[in-house]
Amino acid sequence: MNTPMDGVVLDTTAVTLYTPWSRPPVHLAVEVVIVTLSALTFVHALRARREGDLLPLFTWITIIVYGLAMELVSYNFIQNFVHAQFSVMFYHRKLPLYITAVYPVLLYTGIATARRFDFPLWAEGFAAGLLIVAMDIPYDVVGPNLAWWSWSDTDPLLAYRWCGVPVTSYYWHLAFGGILAALTRAIAPHLHRAGQLVLALPAALVTIVLGVVAFLPLHGLAAVGVSHGGVVAFALALCLAVFLMAPKRRTAAPDVLLLALAAAFYAFHVVVAVGSIPIPHLTFVFAATAFALAVNVAVHGSAFARPRGAAAS
Repeated sequence: MNTPMDGVVLDTTAVTLYTPWSRPPVHLAVEVVIVTLSALTFVHALRARREGDLLPLFTWITIIVYGLAMELVSYNFIQNFVHAQFSVMFYHRKLPLYITAVYPVLLYTGIATARRFDFPLWAEGFAAGLLIVAMDIPYDVVGPNLAWWSWSDTDPLLAYRWCGVPVTSYYWHLAFGGILAALTRAIAPHLHRAGQLVLALPAALVTIVLGVVAFLPLHGLAAVGVSHGGVVAFALALCLAVFLMAPKRRTAAPDVLLLALAAAFYAFHVVVAVGSIPIPHLTFVFAATAFALAVNVAVHGSAFARPRGAAAS
């Protein structure tokens, strides 16, 4: 078993580098896959920028700022999980490079997919949050089983778990991710030039503040005896209801890059999950993957729901 200092070629407060061959192969694999997919989300956002749409790039930058802020807050004030040592680590060997990349993979891909349905603003946060959780499920279920990170066993906020994952992790992605989606879209009409992308910093901070507020119902209901699992199940059911019932329409042309991002992400996690996690956990991963497959077929396929406002046949 590797010790934290095996294979170190550079060790400073800011950055630590390990030789790639000193890391477990599945650790190196997740680094390569996630960093590559993250780079492709940036390419996707830049492509939209060249076509005159600032919203995707604004969303991408907001996600990066938000993700870094959340990680630093977690390491300094919450400390309820610990990452394994990967080939590139930052900030006292606490922050893997791939973790900075996983935020845009999960959030940008989920939000961009939701936006292809052209939901009204009030529904976009619910839909985006649901799709972000659908991507998070295989990642969160597989990660601890493959020792990518470990959860605290003493934090009561992490006690209620589905397939080994604290349900509050799903609620976090649902609430914070949905808020970020809705907030960045609400700001979008006011974005007229590239210099306004600096608004990503306050947008990320407002996301965190509103996300903390969104956790108050969970804490309040828990105080009167409602389990975290019950609250999260209700929140997911509500988002699914909004996703299915809110007016929507399909964007005309498929987005091959966005579809490839989602497909590669799910395929990787299914491959590493088989044979490495318990069957009930694997079933949960397959269920999330099947839901994502159905959503992507719907939003990128030619046959889809009638345009918004059209009468049913």
